[in-house]
Amino acid sequence: MLPAYGVVRGKYQRSGSHVGQWLHELLYLDVNGTSWECAADVNEPNLGFQYQVMDNLDQTLFATVLALPYGWHDLAPNANSGAIDYVRSPLLQNRFGCLALGDLILNAIFGTKKTVWNIVTGDEAGNALAAMMQPNIDVFVFGARYTKGGYGVHDIHLNQGDPVASQWGPANGIWQDGAVFALKADGTLSAYLGMFLNQTLNTDNNGNPK
Repeated sequence: MLPAYGVVRGKYQRSGSHVGQWLHELLYLDVNGTSWECAADVNEPNLGFQYQVMDNLDQTLFATVLALPYGWHDLAPNANSGAIDYVRSPLLQNRFGCLALGDLILNAIFGTKKTVWNIVTGDEAGNALAAMMQPNIDVFVFGARYTKGGYGVHDIHLNQGDPVASQWGPANGIWQDGAVFALKADGTLSAYLGMFLNQTLNTDNNGNPK
C-alpha cells in the first residue's frame, strides 16, 4: 500500500518537467497560498508507459471529491472516500455487472466511450496533461503526499498491478490510484490517467496481478 494516499485540491499556476530515470510533468498548484508540486509520471524508457485523457466526465460520480475544500485530504482505500481505482467501482457493478476489460471499466466509472490507451514514445503524455491545464482552474491531484522536500504529490499513476516480485510490488493496493482531474473554465471535468506497461489492470483484492 502507498503511504499517505489522498488528494490535493488547488488552483493551477504553471507546469514544468523533470527528466531523470522517470519523466515527470510537474504541475504547480496554489493551495491556500502555498505552492504544491505535483509530479505526474508520463514516461519511463525501460518499463514503458501509456495514458488516457478523458473529457466531459459525469461530475455526479465524483461529488464527494468535488465537494472537498482546497487543501490536502487523506483518503481511505475504499469506494466511499473519493479514492480512485482504475479497475473497480460499485457504480460499475450495479450498472454493468463484472467487466473484464480495463477500458470498459474505465468507461463505466468515468462515463466516457474512450477505449484506447495511448502508448508513449516520447513526451506525448506530458503534453496531453499540460494541454488539460488552464490558468487558475481547480485541479485535483490523487497520489502519495511528499514525505520530504516540501509540499507535493507523487505516485500519480496506477498503483496496483505491478509484478509482486518487483521493487514496486509492495506498494500494490486497491483504491489508491493516482490521477489528475481538471475542472475547466467552461465547467467541464477532465481526467488524466497513466500506467506503466509492466502493470496490469487484472488485479485481485490486494491489488496484485491475478
